[in-house]
Amino acid sequence: MKSSVLYIYVFLVLSLLTGCEKSDAPSTVTDYSNGIYIVNEGFFQSNNGSISYFNPAEGVIINGIFDAANGRPLGDVVQSLTLAGDTIGYIVVNGSEKLEIVDLRTFRTITEPIPVPYPRHFMPVSDTKGYLTGGKLEGYVYLFDLTSYEKYDSVKVGFGPEVMISLNDAVYVANSGGWAADSTISVIATATDQVVDTIFVGKVPLDMALDGNRNLWVYCKGLAVNNWDPPYDLISETDALLIKIDPANPGSIVWQGKVGMAGDYTATPPRIAMSADGESIFYLRPDGVYKVNAESPEIPENPMIEGSYYGIDVNPYDGNIFVFEPSLSGDGTMKIYDESGNQVAAGMVGILPGSAVFNLY
Repeated sequence: MKSSVLYIYVFLVLSLLTGCEKSDAPSTVTDYSNGIYIVNEGFFQSNNGSISYFNPAEGVIINGIFDAANGRPLGDVVQSLTLAGDTIGYIVVNGSEKLEIVDLRTFRTITEPIPVPYPRHFMPVSDTKGYLTGGKLEGYVYLFDLTSYEKYDSVKVGFGPEVMISLNDAVYVANSGGWAADSTISVIATATDQVVDTIFVGKVPLDMALDGNRNLWVYCKGLAVNNWDPPYDLISETDALLIKIDPANPGSIVWQGKVGMAGDYTATPPRIAMSADGESIFYLRPDGVYKVNAESPEIPENPMIEGSYYGIDVNPYDGNIFVFEPSLSGDGTMKIYDESGNQVAAGMVGILPGSAVFNLY
């Protein structure tokens, strides 16, 4: 992100009004701990990943808050942000292979960057322990002491571990295959930090969510095989699947639906999000956002929200749906829809926005 946009305010305007943008003076915000954070990956090998801060009460976005607070770029491919309580944030920077830990009030780092091989997603599992997935091929869940901020051990899981879901006394890890292929979910007992079960799902599971009845939903991209030589034609592909699992009976798939083919996801990541009431699943396809009833799922023919998006999340406080449009030329767009699919706001964020993290109180 160019330094000239680090302090731009973008005022969001409700759908009944005409949208506008306004540049203003540098931010006078002194506490970022109450708001919504947008994770902007940035272009690969360009060192321009960033975090945007959105204050919904004032309708204001402030871009590049890490860069401004620390006087340096955040890094190459900002993968994810996870909160521990209301005051600490863990930022995973995949391309730069590091974990940054910030004080949410100021967004200044509280320790030196922690090097981690090919990191993906972080999760605190207790007041003193955190898990971080990593690995291009063979995958690991790295253990962190949240008091000393040190990496002290690892648990071997499947290939290319991605997102994690915490349920009861276990953490479920989606093994996407990374630079190879996998089709499993590793189950880690948090008391012993040992893999106690493996659940077999579709090819390349990349995202997960829990519904209101604590069923585990897995979005499997499917496996696409392309020719190694230009123009890299598609040779073969498997189904992209949305899968519902009852964790009380691990390995038991209670429902699955085909949502496309692996080759569909060249530019659209397979992302899912749960509605605020836990009754619906939203998932991305290349032509938009689709909605499935969690209790009686049926794959719809048409998207609820049309468009080409790079990420989706749901505000657990009001149920609004956040989607993110990338741009090859620079900063992306955040769009906000209500639960019925009506757009209520939009604004410019950073480069390649992919997810939102909510900390409203």
